[in-house]
Amino acid sequence: MTPRERLLDAALALFTTAAVTVAIAADLGSHRGPDVLAYGTAVALGAVLLVRRRFPREVLLVSAALLIAYYVRDYPPIGLPVPLGAAFYTAAEAGYAGWAIGVSTGLLSISTYARLHDGEDPAYLFGYEILVTGAAMAATIALGDGIRSRRLLRAEQRDRLARERGAHEQALAGALQAERLEVARDVHDAVGHTLTVVSLHTDVALEAVDDDPAATRRALRNVRAACDTASAELRRALGLLRDGTPPGLDELRELGVDVPPDLGPLPPTVEAAVFRIVQEAVTNARRHGGGSPVSVELTTTETSVVVEVRDGGDGPRANPGSGFGLVGLRERVALLGGRTEIGPRPEGGFRVWVALPR
Repeated sequence: MTPRERLLDAALALFTTAAVTVAIAADLGSHRGPDVLAYGTAVALGAVLLVRRRFPREVLLVSAALLIAYYVRDYPPIGLPVPLGAAFYTAAEAGYAGWAIGVSTGLLSISTYARLHDGEDPAYLFGYEILVTGAAMAATIALGDGIRSRRLLRAEQRDRLARERGAHEQALAGALQAERLEVARDVHDAVGHTLTVVSLHTDVALEAVDDDPAATRRALRNVRAACDTASAELRRALGLLRDGTPPGLDELRELGVDVPPDLGPLPPTVEAAVFRIVQEAVTNARRHGGGSPVSVELTTTETSVVVEVRDGGDGPRANPGSGFGLVGLRERVALLGGRTEIGPRPEGGFRVWVALPR
């Protein structure tokens, strides 16, 4: 319990004791005048409120018992709402509204019977006194139960916000992982393609270095161009982390691929996928096709974009799609709901065929 709560409970105890003491001292009619025991009851009714937060139901029952004992000794009337108001409120706030209603109903019934037995005017008793007393106790209980309901609602809202925040964080983590995988694929595609080109032209340069200096120079220029292209690709791949702009059809045109005029516009994810699929398939063909020509064909239908990369090489290859690049290609296509066919062609060579939804 916080210091503020302790101070509030102490103030409430003092207020209850003072209010009951004033009512006793007024002595508005009784067979016995107030004495030390009567004022002791006022102190006890206030003192039990010091533990009302820990024992709300017990405080309600003890307060009711004290009040009944007070009236049994025929002390001056002090009413019901003032000495028990805080106990009713506390019990309802703690979730014991049923107990509070039961105790208030019981006390009101006992009080009514006793006052009728003492000859009090029934018209005044039922027409005013019971209505006012019952309404005061009902309002106190309703206030406590309303505060409890609001507290539960706020707790439920906090829990829901916490769950939503957790789900949002999981979604962000998933998106971050997907972005990392995308960047890893892009880096692999860029580096793998470039290393393949560098390797091929380096072989040409090594073979021609003694007999054909011009061919050697051309091969080295091609190596440098491939390295420049790789640097640009790496910058573009890392730029995805900064601005999220993926490569697309314009980059394919820069690479010399014939892009049909009716192919675009496409969603950025599809354009990026087409670019990477062509890049990876061409890299695979150059790496394993034995230097055979590579053809790239892009076609489109009302619902799909079809990419087909073919080569005529009959050299030895690993299992189709077993490398990281082609595995990543399959995953990329599957994420977009497309289809892939990767394998040898009946007429010789190798084919990568992909259909992506527009």
